[in-house]
Amino acid sequence: MGWAEPSQARAAAVTARPRAVCAVLRAEAREGVDKQFQSLLSDLAHRVRAEEIGCESYVVTRALGSSEHFVIHARFSDWASFEGHPDTPHFQRLMPRLNALLASPVAMEIYLEA
Repeated sequence: MGWAEPSQARAAAVTARPRAVCAVLRAEAREGVDKQFQSLLSDLAHRVRAEEIGCESYVVTRALGSSEHFVIHARFSDWASFEGHPDTPHFQRLMPRLNALLASPVAMEIYLEA
């Protein structure tokens, strides 16, 4: 094995560990409902952090200078935790209310931790 070739033992150890899943969700609230939308998102974030063991971080932000543009930054410990997130009671209860306040569909980007 030369200096530029990766060690097989190290490569196996790196791929064996679960990879965290990070998600960035962009949402735009309809005009005039931004406070209600933010309140619902804040409630959801609180419940996710408190009740979902596999969720390591769930942060709601608002774009600087905008009252309608929100972004959720989430980090889950593994794919199973990420996949289970939409099936939780708090998510199921709040999504219809949040969807009714959206100006456009939510955009989501999913990343695996390197």
